[in-house]
Amino acid sequence: MIKLIFIIKIRYKIIKMKRIFLAMFLFAALSANSQIVINEVMYAPTSPAKEWFELYNTTSSPVSIQNWKWRDAAQSNPVRTITTQNVVIPANSFAIVCEDSANFRLNFPSVTGLVIQSSGWNALNNTGDENVVLYNSSTVTVDSLTYNNSWGGSGGYSLERRNPLGPTNLSSNWGTSLDPLKGTPDRVNSLTPKSDDLYLKSFAITPASPLVGDSLKLDLWIKNIGLNAASNYTLNIYKDVNYDSVPQPSELLVSQPFTAALNANDSTEYVYHIAGIDSGKKQYIGKIIYTPDLDTSNNMLVRCVNVGGQVVSTGMLINEIMYAPQSPEPEWVELYNNSGSPINIKNWKIADSTSESSPVTITTGDRYVNANDYLVIAKSNAILSAHILIDSSKIIYVSSLPTLNNDRDKVIIFNNASAKVDEVSYKSSWGGSSKNSLERISFTKPSNDSTNWITSLDCEFSSPTRQNSYSNVVPANRNDLVINEIMFDPVTTSCEWLELYNRSGMYLNLNGWKAVIGSTSVNIFDNCNFLLKPGAYLVVAADTTLYNRFGYLKNVDSTYRVVIKSGVSLSNSGALIKIEDVLNQTVDSVYYSPKWHNSNIPDTKGYSLERISAELNGNLPSNWSSCADLLGGTPGKRNSIYVQNNKETSLSVSPNPFSPDGDGFEDFTIIKYKLKANTSQVRVKIFDVKGRVVRTLLNNQFSGSESQMIFDGKDDSGNKLRIGIYVVYLEAVDDRGGTIEQTKTTLVVAAKL
Repeated sequence: MIKLIFIIKIRYKIIKMKRIFLAMFLFAALSANSQIVINEVMYAPTSPAKEWFELYNTTSSPVSIQNWKWRDAAQSNPVRTITTQNVVIPANSFAIVCEDSANFRLNFPSVTGLVIQSSGWNALNNTGDENVVLYNSSTVTVDSLTYNNSWGGSGGYSLERRNPLGPTNLSSNWGTSLDPLKGTPDRVNSLTPKSDDLYLKSFAITPASPLVGDSLKLDLWIKNIGLNAASNYTLNIYKDVNYDSVPQPSELLVSQPFTAALNANDSTEYVYHIAGIDSGKKQYIGKIIYTPDLDTSNNMLVRCVNVGGQVVSTGMLINEIMYAPQSPEPEWVELYNNSGSPINIKNWKIADSTSESSPVTITTGDRYVNANDYLVIAKSNAILSAHILIDSSKIIYVSSLPTLNNDRDKVIIFNNASAKVDEVSYKSSWGGSSKNSLERISFTKPSNDSTNWITSLDCEFSSPTRQNSYSNVVPANRNDLVINEIMFDPVTTSCEWLELYNRSGMYLNLNGWKAVIGSTSVNIFDNCNFLLKPGAYLVVAADTTLYNRFGYLKNVDSTYRVVIKSGVSLSNSGALIKIEDVLNQTVDSVYYSPKWHNSNIPDTKGYSLERISAELNGNLPSNWSSCADLLGGTPGKRNSIYVQNNKETSLSVSPNPFSPDGDGFEDFTIIKYKLKANTSQVRVKIFDVKGRVVRTLLNNQFSGSESQMIFDGKDDSGNKLRIGIYVVYLEAVDDRGGTIEQTKTTLVVAAKL
């Protein structure tokens, strides 16, 4: 009996220990699954930016996300693999999972951390409920977010998690990014509490409609949104004399120190009075000075009033007018807030020349236009179908918007006190046409200055809710972008194409640029923010059969870009090609001819014409010749016959000696040469010490200014050469001038001792 009880006790302890181990295992598994959290989601980017979300490693240990996956709410969408590589997120660090890594880096160039392009993408909803579910390599859910657009993060701003360790699906733990870049990828979220952070919560001026002689009350509230108590900070108030929204020491009105501690989440008020105010616009700046502050972007506010009895807007300008749209696009007017603070346009009105005495109300409700932001007043929502890049949240629809004349009319904006805020009396000669808008050039020049307006140069023919096109234009210099290679007679399995080269030393924005081939004009850009880096190539091809012969162009590479344009058609008998910038200025032009091909090539079909030097005139026949590459072209790469500007002919052998004995070590040697001429017919032969030719490596081979070949240590019959010294002799005849270049060197065939 005693023995039986002892056995039962032992079994009970074993079962208890198993349960403890199981609990420890489950706890460890759950802990591992909670290491990585979904920290930020960009689900409604402003086009052409694309979607992304951010992961954050909350622990002090690195975590591998190899073979991790994600999905969205749509069950019909596939589960997407984040990466099959052993990518490790370091401790307390971030990783960006995006739809398009190149697009992401274009929009956030300062990000240096992990950026991973997902293997496929499920589009995230901009409205209603949506999910981002994260799985580890064992398909165990690591984190799952179910969010709604009411949580924040619309209009091009990301949805940020406030506390990485807080609940994932608590709406109060999320909000719209406050960062000026509209998101904080690879950085601490702007909503995440910082140890020290003071916030100028509000700044109000009363009365709102002061008269001359009144006293102004400036009421400012400071809130501590940091985790630590704050003390020894200062509130400065400035009178912004030049209205530039930049506080200057000479504009300082008062500097109020605070020595008492302001606890976390507490606020304090400061009131400043200005007596006997005179007439005109007054603008004031409030700014917190706090040395430990970890986020100074929320430390300043700008406010203004107009003294004289009317609430007059300061800085709302008419910025763009679409008076001659192409059906079904409606007429519309764009306003821009050029002030330093939001403006409420409640009960504002708009009129043209015939309705000036009875203007149309824009809106009867509160509607704020943020500082340095846009508002479009459109007749109908048909404007949306005409503009892929438009921000629909910045549009007001006014069906009774006055009909604008296509020539000689005006647009007038009135505030809630019926005072004119801005007025433009335009003519068709100022700019604008069928489908192109009339755009303002400068905010500082008068609205009725005809030289301050221009026809839109935008790729969408207008730029509603976006920066006007002319402000993005940098006039190109001659030969900034040159025609560098022409394939006018391709093989049957490929297509015609052009290669352009950026020799300017700066990024070129090619939005609106085109190639004029004969009488045909072809756009050489594929989006509204097409940048070509210095030293990069742009290949403009007729169709995707380009990749049949030049498959490497499918790979993403910062040294070249490819656009497919069906209008590319090149005559086999020659034609004029011009490159024009957005202002229709000719940047480069070439009238090519098939006679420019190398006369030593009997059939030039499938061979491109390559430019020898980007620095020399493109219309010099001597500056072009046939491609020497085996593929017949070098699109996206340095031309095979580029100018090396060699002062001397050179010939080298490495390794030397070499031992072609089949042991896998130095069985071959590489013979390299550089020539003075751009293109030549080359002969390379190897002689023994008695002067006999033992091997011919090249015999009248067409070549560029430099090349290389592999020598296996065998004679022309395929027999291995004896150990000894041999002479390598090169002779090249310049294709153009007939000049002969000669050089020689020695090589040693050796063997192991």
